[in-house]
Amino acid sequence: MLKDGLSTLAGAVAIVATQLPALAADLPLEPQPAPSRIVEDRWTFKVTPYLWAASLNAETRAGDSLELPFRDVLKNLNIALMATAALEKGRFGFYSDLVYMHLEGSESTTANLVNGPLNARLDVTMQSFITTNSLGYAFVETPSTEIAGFGGFRYLWLKTDLDFSLGGFSASASTDGQVIDAVAGLRGETRLADRWSVVYYGDIGTGQSDLTWQLYGAVGYDMKYLDLFAGYRYMGWRFDDVANLDSLDVHGPVIGARFRF
Repeated sequence: MLKDGLSTLAGAVAIVATQLPALAADLPLEPQPAPSRIVEDRWTFKVTPYLWAASLNAETRAGDSLELPFRDVLKNLNIALMATAALEKGRFGFYSDLVYMHLEGSESTTANLVNGPLNARLDVTMQSFITTNSLGYAFVETPSTEIAGFGGFRYLWLKTDLDFSLGGFSASASTDGQVIDAVAGLRGETRLADRWSVVYYGDIGTGQSDLTWQLYGAVGYDMKYLDLFAGYRYMGWRFDDVANLDSLDVHGPVIGARFRF
């Protein structure tokens, strides 16, 4: 009888074993958490040197309009420095953007006066320094998109030197001005595919100027240790008499490379 009992027990165990996969398949699965973007709890540093093919449009205090397309800017460019830096940890980040340009140009012509023609010459030197600095917090974090709000300030400095000569007469003039404004806005990045992404930025502010704003959009390509990007940038001011100007707009295509550390 012991032998028969063992045989019966072995048979039952075999039947149960054959039914385990089916029973397991019928059991409800544990809910899987939705994927989320990993927020790194360490400091990361990004630096982005870039070239801004900027054209300048301005209106003087007297109401005259000035237009300087990029080809003229490039022809008269003496030096230019442009870079953006970002220091981030978790959802917080500090961002700084710097633009410095030094332009030099001259125009020569002949003035027909009563006593005969005279050579006239105008030499122009313009320097500009623009920096935007802000502290931001990423309130959207998904596997494909990050959007951060930020607040900070923008500083603009302009200096223009004019040297005029007509025959034996010569004169010089120099004007400079500066404004600092509080700005706030949004910045973000959305990944479109494995290596492609879209970067977007916008801010608006006021302070010593009546109004200042900036818009920027670009397409980026991930190359493991750096990102290449190309886009368009527009920056503008409305103020009362800064370096004899009432308004200034700087805009044009941007190309650059973002290095990650």
